Amino acid sequence: MDEMAELDRLWADTPEATARDLAAARVALLARAAAPPGRAPRTKSRRYAFRTAAVGLLATALTAAIIGGQVILGGPAATPANAQALLELAARAAADQRDLVPGPGQYVHTKRRIQDPRYTRAPSGGPVLGYLVTAVEERWEPADPGKPWLLRERAESVTGSPVPRWLWDRGDEDTLYESSCPGQRAYVRLGAWPADVEAVRAKLAAQAGRDPVRMWAELKQLVAESVVRPSLSAALFQVASELEGIRLIGDAVDAAGRPGVAVAMDEGDGRRSELIFDRRTYRYLGERTVNTRDIQVRMPEGVYIFRKGAVTGTAVLTVDLVTALPEVSPKASRLRIPC
Repeated sequence: MDEMAELDRLWADTPEATARDLAAARVALLARAAAPPGRAPRTKSRRYAFRTAAVGLLATALTAAIIGGQVILGGPAATPANAQALLELAARAAADQRDLVPGPGQYVHTKRRIQDPRYTRAPSGGPVLGYLVTAVEERWEPADPGKPWLLRERAESVTGSPVPRWLWDRGDEDTLYESSCPGQRAYVRLGAWPADVEAVRAKLAAQAGRDPVRMWAELKQLVAESVVRPSLSAALFQVASELEGIRLIGDAVDAAGRPGVAVAMDEGDGRRSELIFDRRTYRYLGERTVNTRDIQVRMPEGVYIFRKGAVTGTAVLTVDLVTALPEVSPKASRLRIPC
């Protein structure tokens, strides 16, 4: 008897397992393997659970083989072997998501948690003080040209130099932007970018002169904006996988405290910048920058030393569509941007 032919016949009408199906099956099998030995009754449900878990494990192994042996199994969360494998998985995860297409009157709403360095002169006239503010940043960008868009920031905490609370905690700080130039809005700018990998590669190379560090810098900015357009993110991740100098960071934490795995590049100026992805789904979480040495920050008031190991970053919390701007603070700053 041809066993492989029989297997093909048995599963001919069974739909292909999704990533979610495989993850659940793998967890179930590992949990069963870890359970203490004992003789449970052989029921139909137990036999079905075992068969489902076994099929899931087999499919997971086959998926790893398709990627080319670049994924290491052996735990509930597969660990990519290198940066290229991680970016390939991230590209697939992005391709499974839908682009946001705002309709007339709608706004693209993004919410992020940011870690932002700031500097001030000590009240006594002493040295420059540097501190790190953790804040929530929200943006509302309209689909219709000619409408204003809103940036709102609310500080949550501060670390580093001791500074008075009134200096960093000012409640909701609104900035209302107005411009007749449609290209000012992030998601409109993204419309000029194709989702084809070759075209994205060529466009980035034209802007950055094929220098890997410059291409990485351009690409990071586009990745941050393209959370509203995952089809572009998928192409960007594939282009990033081709850059020289990228490497895998096995353990990374985004600005929201979520653990992940990252792809990093040394920017050559004492900083290492990273793109962080969820450890299980490989969806983009955000970015962070780590000082690899002390960096001098020169200001009119003096020089501040931004220490080795200091981390800044941004974590994506929400990306959705809404029908209106929230109520704008009466103290909002209003800026008009010329074309």
